[in-house]
Amino acid sequence: MHIEPGDDASGNMSELLLPHLCKVSHRSVADESSLKAALKEQQWCAVLQSQDAADLQSPAQIIESDFSFLDSLPGMACRITLDKQGHLNFPYVSEGSVDLLGVRPVELSRQPKLLLDLLHPDDKKSFRKSMLSSVKHASAWNWEGRIVMPPNNDTKWINLRATYHHAGAGAHWKGFMVNITQNKEAEIEIKQSRQRLRELSSHIELIKEEERTRIAREIHDEIGVLLTALKMDLSWLAHRLDKDALLEKAQDMASLLDTAGRAANNLVHSLRPGSLDCFGIVATIEIEAREFSKRTGIPCKIIKSDEQMELSDEQSITLFRVFQETLNNIMKHASARHVEIEIRNIAAPHRHVELIVSDDGCGFDEEARNKPRSFGLRGIQERIMQLGGKVVIASRPGKGTKIAVSLPL
Repeated sequence: MHIEPGDDASGNMSELLLPHLCKVSHRSVADESSLKAALKEQQWCAVLQSQDAADLQSPAQIIESDFSFLDSLPGMACRITLDKQGHLNFPYVSEGSVDLLGVRPVELSRQPKLLLDLLHPDDKKSFRKSMLSSVKHASAWNWEGRIVMPPNNDTKWINLRATYHHAGAGAHWKGFMVNITQNKEAEIEIKQSRQRLRELSSHIELIKEEERTRIAREIHDEIGVLLTALKMDLSWLAHRLDKDALLEKAQDMASLLDTAGRAANNLVHSLRPGSLDCFGIVATIEIEAREFSKRTGIPCKIIKSDEQMELSDEQSITLFRVFQETLNNIMKHASARHVEIEIRNIAAPHRHVELIVSDDGCGFDEEARNKPRSFGLRGIQERIMQLGGKVVIASRPGKGTKIAVSLPL
């Protein structure tokens, strides 16, 4: 029965037709071996035989030609329906199902559950969720997931793309399924490689921080103690010298020792600020900001929510290094007149610490940010991301720069 589309071809007609609908299996046969295989497959209700070229223009032959075209594609073309009971059906399946799923078209048409049985247990939920989302929004059905192929339980990645059509009380899709295993495995390998690089970078930074801490302690505990002892001995000696020339020389030596002591303290601070262990991250940032203002003449305004913040040692040193790098960039490139620093302990919607550094300098555009050797900003992002945090960098030429980082507590 052929129904012409019209005003009456609506849901009511679909309801009337539902009890009378059946599935149609179709085969194109071009040689004796495929004919024998088709005859063994099932009892056919009709056979169309092409007699000459003129017959190719008949409707049956045009349909056959269309199906043959779909059968030649590297994937599985299909028509999918969803009935009132929520069951999937496959009124049409191309020959590509054999290579893709290891199932003959007629088998999948008769037993749609075969596809559901092949779905990987971890991907069945996403398959149904994507299908229901397509129905709910009357949109395309897009899904990627795995199937498990018997008998060796080999895994394939499948991509389904289908257009949605409303069909009375149910849903109807026309789509295509392809094997994307090779591309997916390459994508997974790239992601794993990036993760391994991040872990390696984090490990290297950790080793560097441990080595800096060790060197800083040695300088403080050994060289610092030696310099202090020399200063005391020299002071004792200076009080016992009578000649002015010798006294002046002793004072010069004391001055040199003071310079050496300051240099040692600066070196210790750059390697591992002692205030970080004694007073915490907030006080350390305040001290670093004051030192920055002394060196550059750029005033810094500090806004803080708490005097103390409970951070792990790794989080504290990461925030401090990010702050150092940010001030270093401002000093070298920004030409700023003012810097504002915010460090806040935020409880909602989840506990995290936020550090925001803003300047009113020259700013930069996206091209400058993505320069091949722009390692400063990339280093900030990698450090924060490795600890599960976020980085937001906002800047425009002539409008200053704002760098906001947050770390979960």
